[in-house]
Amino acid sequence: MAFLALVLRSAFRNRLRATLTAVGVAVTIIAFLFLRTFISAWYAGVDASAADRLVVRNKISITFPLPLAYAQKIRGIPGVSELSWQNWFGGVYKEERNFFAQFASDAETLLKLYPEMLLTPEEKAAWLGDRKGCIVGRLLAEKYGFKVGDKIVLKGAIYPGDWEFTVRGIYTATQRAVDLQTMFFHWAYLNEAMPERRKDQVGVYLIRVADSGRSTEVAGAVDKLFASSLAETRTESEKAFQLSFISMASAIITAIQIVSGVILVILMLILGNTLAMSTRERTTEYATMRAIGFQPRHIELLVLGEGFVVAAFGVALGVALATPILTWVSDIFAKYVPGFLGEFHLDGGAVLLAVGVGLAAGMAAAELPAWRARRMKIVDALRRLA
Repeated sequence: MAFLALVLRSAFRNRLRATLTAVGVAVTIIAFLFLRTFISAWYAGVDASAADRLVVRNKISITFPLPLAYAQKIRGIPGVSELSWQNWFGGVYKEERNFFAQFASDAETLLKLYPEMLLTPEEKAAWLGDRKGCIVGRLLAEKYGFKVGDKIVLKGAIYPGDWEFTVRGIYTATQRAVDLQTMFFHWAYLNEAMPERRKDQVGVYLIRVADSGRSTEVAGAVDKLFASSLAETRTESEKAFQLSFISMASAIITAIQIVSGVILVILMLILGNTLAMSTRERTTEYATMRAIGFQPRHIELLVLGEGFVVAAFGVALGVALATPILTWVSDIFAKYVPGFLGEFHLDGGAVLLAVGVGLAAGMAAAELPAWRARRMKIVDALRRLA
């Protein structure tokens, strides 16, 4: 217990330097947590993807449509339990910067396919009963102040014109795979307004398979069915479909992962520099301790303990400040880049990794100064008193 008290006093003997070092550690921990949480938020939808859901799109590109007539044929494939479809709308709300995702969906089958989307019975009935009705995610409603009964007018880009909708429900979700910054409205409302040449066209089909173990088999059956048609299909799992979009930014994600690793190296350098200076300044003190009976291992443990204490203080400070800072960053993303990352939560796994690596880095950074202090000769060290 006395030795532990000695370690604590030694760690903060030079309070200004120890505090600044701890703050430096805290800054690196916050930066590390921000980058890891950014990556976690980016992959949130992928990680929460359902194994029993498939996405069918045009084999050439997702920008090419599929005929509505495919629906009945897909339903007839063994293993398909639910089927829905939707089109990306891409409208503008008031100003160009007010971007959020909008999908024209087959409402009733969409809710069956995504039971994790939660609406009250009254909201569900109101939406299904109103051809011009729409539902919006909770985060989207909070951002723009949407309430049930409000009118929303979107200026179409892919589908020109002014489109009016009535908010009939605000959905929440039990799974992170469901984006709460999205608007859904009736595909039939979109389809009936299309010119004849653009009617009955679907962006993607969404499939639920009865047995997730047969997903690959069902996907192959869908693609085989339309292999010789004018609009061939590509069927993939929900996870693979989302990864195809994320892969477009794979270089950015890789760079962020590398930077997060570099940050930990910086953390070690900060601690190593501080402990090296402290050890050099206290060489004669360590020599005196050896002369009065302290063993080399005691000196080594003292230096390692100082590194651990300073690192622990910095890590604790960084973790404590991370949540309010990330909340502030999340608000900025929600304001200027809505829908980009969804909810920006501090990732628990990243916190544990930061704590573990931060403390380990403190010990690793202290290892060289501790080794040098252990190997010093008492006579040579005491000569510095002259």
